[in-house]
Amino acid sequence: MGIKLYIFYSVMLLAIVGIFVYSIVPSESAYYTLTLFGYSLELPVAVWFIIPLLLLFAASIAHMLFYSVKSFLAKRLIKKDYETLLHQIRHTLLGEEKEYEYKTESFKILSAAVKKMRYNPKAADEKTGEKELDEIFDILEKVRDGKYVDLKKFRLRSDNELLNQNRMNFAADDKKSIEEIIKHCSTLDSEVCQKAFYALLRRASYAEIKNFNFNLTSDMLLILLKRFADKNDTFALSVNEIKELLEKTPLNSNEFLSTAKVLKSAVEPDALLKLYDNLQSKNHHASFAYLYILFELRLIEKAREFLENNEESNEFEKFRILLFLRDNEKNIDTDLII
Repeated sequence: MGIKLYIFYSVMLLAIVGIFVYSIVPSESAYYTLTLFGYSLELPVAVWFIIPLLLLFAASIAHMLFYSVKSFLAKRLIKKDYETLLHQIRHTLLGEEKEYEYKTESFKILSAAVKKMRYNPKAADEKTGEKELDEIFDILEKVRDGKYVDLKKFRLRSDNELLNQNRMNFAADDKKSIEEIIKHCSTLDSEVCQKAFYALLRRASYAEIKNFNFNLTSDMLLILLKRFADKNDTFALSVNEIKELLEKTPLNSNEFLSTAKVLKSAVEPDALLKLYDNLQSKNHHASFAYLYILFELRLIEKAREFLENNEESNEFEKFRILLFLRDNEKNIDTDLII
């Protein structure tokens, strides 16, 4: 029952009680005097009957008002925390880390949970019913699919991953836009920074790539060497720069061999031999590539000498088989054996 109806029915009850008592009390007894602590108060009997009801009525109204105000304030806090949580969810989805203050314990728990949540593209088709959240889910899906979306109204940080991915979608083949993204990458840990740097490796000059001073992986190194070996690519490297790259990049034996296969047709034979001879003298992992170059350049005696000096090592067994075939006038392609 609402408070208005309660007041209406309570007033009606007081009136009925008052009229009933007044009608049954004789006129000679219609008044009653109450004396207390030397004070006297004379009132109609009907009024004395109504006074306790009035006090109960006032107390119940005060009780109802107190809990109505309490409920109103609680609902107001919940509504405010709900709106704050929606803001936090939006910013979390957009990759923006911000601090939010909550008044209720339940929403504090939800806030801590939201910080640990990530967007799940499998649930992209499901609608939440919140227009702004559904709009963000739609934006995330489009950016993930490689489409460009206008994100200006969200005022994202310049290093925001979603913003950078969106720039990548827009940039596509625009080297300047890609460089702008990489400027905000302190490491290549994030997917966006990695994609941007790989895109730069395929487009920029070696001098432009060196400006960012990132440590290259074997995959990144091969991209550069293949560009160097491609006659249709203007990408240029000196032998000293190639040597520097091969020395700085951590490579295993197979990775060194891959570099030799790329460079064998792009570097002058004498320079190529000197390069890998120097590398294998400093790094045992380059020995496999050095032997490969020796066989490719048909320097069989040098290869024989190297294998004899490393007779106890089993890792060069394939090269020993290749040497045996060459000694027996079997001109087998090196790549078929190695």
